[in-house]
Amino acid sequence: MSLLPRGEHALHPLLLALLLLILVVKPLVELGLLPPFAMMLGLQAVIIAGLFCLDEAANLTRNLAFLAVLASLGLQALVLGWSGAVPALLAVAGAALAMSVLVAAILRQSFAAGPISFRRIEGAIAAYLLIGLVFACLYAMLHGLVPVAFLHQGEPAQEAEHVVSYIFFSFVTLTTTGYGDIVPVHPVARSLAILEALTGQLYLAILLARLVSLQVNHRE
Repeated sequence: MSLLPRGEHALHPLLLALLLLILVVKPLVELGLLPPFAMMLGLQAVIIAGLFCLDEAANLTRNLAFLAVLASLGLQALVLGWSGAVPALLAVAGAALAMSVLVAAILRQSFAAGPISFRRIEGAIAAYLLIGLVFACLYAMLHGLVPVAFLHQGEPAQEAEHVVSYIFFSFVTLTTTGYGDIVPVHPVARSLAILEALTGQLYLAILLARLVSLQVNHRE
């Protein structure tokens, strides 16, 4: 018997791990109490564990091999000291792609046929958080390519900006809060912000409709 929770039972610890990364690890990194790569390492661990516990399809081995390559790339760029703009961009791109795969696995589990449980709702929330993290990676990648794509407090963003710096902006955009401390000025940055805002609103509407329809179908 596996020591790790599988299927629907894995959604609860997955959500807790994401909340820990966003609400605890992220501020500790920004305060300098943890190294910058702590967030990425945590995400790599969550992605691999999440897919292992959720995806029980025949292509599980292929997915794990794919994620192992991405994790290796991230570790080389962030832990082993492989410095440079290109390795950093590749590491962030790999993380975004791997998290997108995990979002798909979570949604397959949360929206599968059957009764709606609290764990499925937790899974839907976890997918929502991962969407915010994916867009944070996209913003960081764009910043790496175009350093003046964003303004921070009215000034061009610093060259050393990391993914952690864009997590706050991503969730502010996803929830359409918009504090205005970080402003996208490049056309691609504005397009990404529009796409994320639309994704956040449509996700909640589609999520509610899907959960209600699944519950009604189960009762019938």
